[in-house]
Amino acid sequence: MSLKCKLLCVLLVLLVSRWSSVYGSSASEIVPPIYRYDDFEKCQQVNSPGVFCYVRIVLESDADPIDTPSRIVTRFRRNQLDWGICVADCQREVALLDASARQRLLQPKIDVNFTHIFRLKHTRHKLQEYNAKYSQLINICVNNRLELDYHTPQHGYSEIEHCLTNDPLEARSDFDWLSVGFIAIVVALVIAVVAANVLEWLGDVQIKDHIVVSSFSLHRNWTRFTEVNKSEVYKDFGYVDGLRVFINIYVLMIHCLLVCVVLPVTNPESAERLLESRFMLNFTSTAPISVQTFFVISGMLLMVNFLKDVERKPQFSVEYFRTKITNRWIRLLPVYYFFLLMAAVGHALPGLKLGALGYSSLVVERSVCRERGWENVLFVNNLPISNERCFLHGWYMGADQQLFLGAMAVLALIWKFPKHTLAILTTLLVVANIVTLSIIYKLELEPVMPIRYSDLKFLLSYQPWFSHIYMPPYTNANGFISGLIVGYLYHETKRRRLNLKDSKIYMILRKITTPLVAVGFLSPFLFYEYDFRRSSWTVLLHSIVYRNYGALAGCMCFIYCFKAQPGFFRRFLASRPMTSLGKLSYSVYVLHVPLVRIMLNYVPALPEVSLPHIASLLLSLIVLSYAFGLVVYLFLEQPMSLLLKYWILERPSGKIKKTT
Repeated sequence: MSLKCKLLCVLLVLLVSRWSSVYGSSASEIVPPIYRYDDFEKCQQVNSPGVFCYVRIVLESDADPIDTPSRIVTRFRRNQLDWGICVADCQREVALLDASARQRLLQPKIDVNFTHIFRLKHTRHKLQEYNAKYSQLINICVNNRLELDYHTPQHGYSEIEHCLTNDPLEARSDFDWLSVGFIAIVVALVIAVVAANVLEWLGDVQIKDHIVVSSFSLHRNWTRFTEVNKSEVYKDFGYVDGLRVFINIYVLMIHCLLVCVVLPVTNPESAERLLESRFMLNFTSTAPISVQTFFVISGMLLMVNFLKDVERKPQFSVEYFRTKITNRWIRLLPVYYFFLLMAAVGHALPGLKLGALGYSSLVVERSVCRERGWENVLFVNNLPISNERCFLHGWYMGADQQLFLGAMAVLALIWKFPKHTLAILTTLLVVANIVTLSIIYKLELEPVMPIRYSDLKFLLSYQPWFSHIYMPPYTNANGFISGLIVGYLYHETKRRRLNLKDSKIYMILRKITTPLVAVGFLSPFLFYEYDFRRSSWTVLLHSIVYRNYGALAGCMCFIYCFKAQPGFFRRFLASRPMTSLGKLSYSVYVLHVPLVRIMLNYVPALPEVSLPHIASLLLSLIVLSYAFGLVVYLFLEQPMSLLLKYWILERPSGKIKKTT
């Protein structure tokens, strides 16, 4: 065996032993346990009405280091527990206690300085009923278990967040007009697809060419899915579709890791140990890079197409921008609104039976969407106007829409003053960074994306950094504007009006890109391990690097790609299979979170965090997301895009050309 092979074997053994130490035990080492769930199935099968309540418990304790203002502490709060309580079990346990014991175990409210429970208006009326019946019972029951099972002198104050019951009347009350509307849309789509394909098979030429038949034809949509764009721009940027596939898979992987700590698990301490390594701290901190890359791509392609249109028709009107915006909405809205409605229907989907984790994966989302879904409809769900967010990953669509509309105004300005294009874009880039730094300084926020398990339990709803830095359009404008600049450089270079080798700024950026990427990737762990005073110059300087190194690296890569001949990897990304999969990127992104929520609903209570489980979930999610993404593309995205474009933008003649 060669020396390299021996070193590789030793490395593998060390990695296995490392992961074994992280995931070696399935029993929780944290006492009292952060998560404890009674038997959900037994509770609902044996008892009537089989009430199962999800309870947030706050323990008496001193100040928690999580609240330190100068360092990011990742671990769970030890004084906040999430338990699932079978009311019938509690009733039997409390019945064995005398009156004095019950009085001693009843804990008054404990005031805390952190959010520990979802407070939603949509579920308030049900909570009042549950609290009136079971609040004191559960409070006494929890403290009795803390004493008997865990021998802890601490008592906890318990608050009911939600209760599920096997009462069929309550199940029927969840099935409302939104559920009926969603089912009607699904049925209409299925009927349209079946009827269109039957008519295409049996009908005459006039019927086959009808807009509805052509739009819902599976054969023609498959042809559209697999065909390769022959335009000049696509020859230079076709690899972007393949790149989107890998970025999408990276996003799915990040969300898979988050799921493992958002849901109740048997071994939360293993998740805590997972983030002890500097590599994992640095790796999770790269999550914003995927977002920046998508914004760079959007800005770059938008500018390239705009300048091409201006060159072809210099004197176009405001109608051009209206058509651009309409085309974008036609492509994006049907899929987005379909799955947004699906989230609002939630656990009332036909044939879906709630499991023990169904509350965490489906019910909370449904309740938030009933209350805050209007923000998603108007694409303002990414603004810091509320704490709870429906369809959380939909923040990207909101930010993208807002940046796109802002870019339309910028392009109109460039159209009016073409000689000042670089000056306009550079100024906007500087302003965007100043705005972001001002928010970080004023609110004393972290210089990197903070990963705290105590925040993840609430899906980052109450995390200031995500509300004020990660999601708003004005803090992501740097990536979009950088893309606009790259698109402009591409256009000028292709027309031989610009030679980047003569640009001192470009040559300086080339030299500093690699060091900045190294600093941006390797340094985030410092803010987890050491104390840094917020709003210090160190924090602000690092924030500049952290918020720009991904966009800068992406821009330099794209500039290199349009200057150099394509190599093997770029040809692979631009191949027919990869570009076809790239067309599914939007559908896959929108549907993957609802899909994983449904998958997790059927996971048994308190699963174990382990590498095999994470890998299995990730693989299943990738395969199913792209499989369902293809179905959505063929049945919904492509047909509705063709229909709406025809009805809104084209003259209604009743026919379109057949796809060849």
